[in-house]
Amino acid sequence: MVILLIALLLFLTLPVSATYYVKEPSPLYEVKYSVLSNGTEALVHLSVLQWGISCGMTDCWPEVFYGHEYLLFFDGGRLYLLNFTPAVGVPTEGIIYRRATFINGSWYVEMECYLPDYSQVDMVYRFDTRNFCVEPVNVSSWFWLHRGKISNEINGWKIELQSWGPGEWGQANVSDLWIASSKSASSWSPGPAIVVNSSVFPVYFIIKKDELVRNVTLVYLNTTGNNSLIQDFWFPGDVKIINVTVCKTSADTTSMAVETNGTTYTKETSLNTTKTQTNTKETKKGICGPGLISLLAVIPLILRRR
Repeated sequence: MVILLIALLLFLTLPVSATYYVKEPSPLYEVKYSVLSNGTEALVHLSVLQWGISCGMTDCWPEVFYGHEYLLFFDGGRLYLLNFTPAVGVPTEGIIYRRATFINGSWYVEMECYLPDYSQVDMVYRFDTRNFCVEPVNVSSWFWLHRGKISNEINGWKIELQSWGPGEWGQANVSDLWIASSKSASSWSPGPAIVVNSSVFPVYFIIKKDELVRNVTLVYLNTTGNNSLIQDFWFPGDVKIINVTVCKTSADTTSMAVETNGTTYTKETSLNTTKTQTNTKETKKGICGPGLISLLAVIPLILRRR
């Protein structure tokens, strides 16, 4: 029984595959993404904006009703949806990914976090893609970090975006798509909109190598709602949802050096104050791992047998 319980608890900490699903109606979507590659792997910054019409006493105007922001990791073969809530202690809705770069073999990500008391905190983290954990970096400003080199390839595969837009983070190109569920919605779209004529619209980027071409789908938009409204969107089923935690060290306290423009900063991290979390719950967004369901189902059987 002890072995079985330990195995189930270990299963809970593994990456979980599930469909990340959001249901909110909108006649017009703006989907923006950028692929930031270091040559062997990439961070994908994805924003899904849902537009509608707001009206006053005399006129009406287009306005963003809902906004959803995600950071994904692509290892050249598979996509991972990153959940930073266990590491930073802030729900996904309160995290904005401002910048990212790759310096001396490590990813660095700047996040703008909005706390429950409505205060705002800017933090820079070093992101370990092997262990899916982060360490806070003690720099007064992002601009103290050296500017990393960004590639337009992943393991020899050339990256091509679905549509080209303005630059982002000062380094990466971004794809900016406007998807309308009807000609009426496209008429008031702030950008040139695609009027869909199929039930599902995929948002993707392409990687090419010689004659080989592969589509990497980021998200699907459902275009078959009532009253010609786009009803929802979801990630592909093979995308792994990863809970990013705080990196553990062998000692209670460790000192981390960060190379900056002519200055070295150190950051002490105490394990006694490290908080980890393996399951999160979000408003309007649910992630349910099968490990917890399996554990709850097995424990009564074990007790009954005993």
